[in-house]
Amino acid sequence: MIFVTGATGTVGSPLLARLAEREAPTRALAHSPAGRELIERCGVEAVDGDYDRPETLQAAMAGCERLFLLSPPHPAQPTREKAAIDAAQRAGVSHVVAVSVMGADPASPVAFGRWHADIDEHLISSGLGYTILRPAGFMQVHLLPVHTIKGQGRWYGMTGDGAAAWIDARDIAEVAAEALTGPPRAAAVYDLTGPAAISMPEAATVVSEVIGRSVDYVDVPPDQFRAGMVGAGVPELTADAIVSLYRAVRAGHVATVTDTVQQVTGRPAATYRQFVEAHKEALASD
Repeated sequence: MIFVTGATGTVGSPLLARLAEREAPTRALAHSPAGRELIERCGVEAVDGDYDRPETLQAAMAGCERLFLLSPPHPAQPTREKAAIDAAQRAGVSHVVAVSVMGADPASPVAFGRWHADIDEHLISSGLGYTILRPAGFMQVHLLPVHTIKGQGRWYGMTGDGAAAWIDARDIAEVAAEALTGPPRAAAVYDLTGPAAISMPEAATVVSEVIGRSVDYVDVPPDQFRAGMVGAGVPELTADAIVSLYRAVRAGHVATVTDTVQQVTGRPAATYRQFVEAHKEALASD
């Protein structure tokens, strides 16, 4: 039995679909009635649980051999996920597939990198089998400014000409499905990227070509970009973490490209153009 956390999120949703296609016995964590409904719609057993109450996780994982571990980015993420790993040990889970981040390191200038380094170290030292997935930034974050793309033909950011090897979250789900259903491995760490690094001005050009309407990338100062996120409801500490990530992109520190997706799944990772074409309707004007 596989236990999936983050089942209704950007990676978890396509992962549930992949596991269902493979007819893999799966149970997923539900945080709300709406989440339970989405999980059960996939034909997957839903159980209630809360990261901030680890005892509920241990009960939910009972009888499961493998765990997919992913929680929303938040300053409390290390505390929550380390507690989930401890709960998995107590529940008898033997292998954990965890989503980390490329460049995870205690000394990382990017907050996400420091958070995940803490989690990764805890998992590695737990004695459990593990597969740590370290993706570059998700292509799906480029769907967040849809309202300015549609309404203004503008895409605001703070990464300048810095390129990043963005990856489609569906490819992360494919790799996770392989790790959760394939032969057990004691330990593996995978850096996951798309097939090429692309800058935001280049990304805007691809979007323009696909939707048939000009979209201009507009670079703004970090303070202005942060204020826009906070004004849109992003928690301040999370906004700070995003700014630190985008500073790293601007400096060219997130441009490494790997072929790990192809090595694991047997097919190449989706290109940025393929991603935009798959989401053309969401990006195109009303």
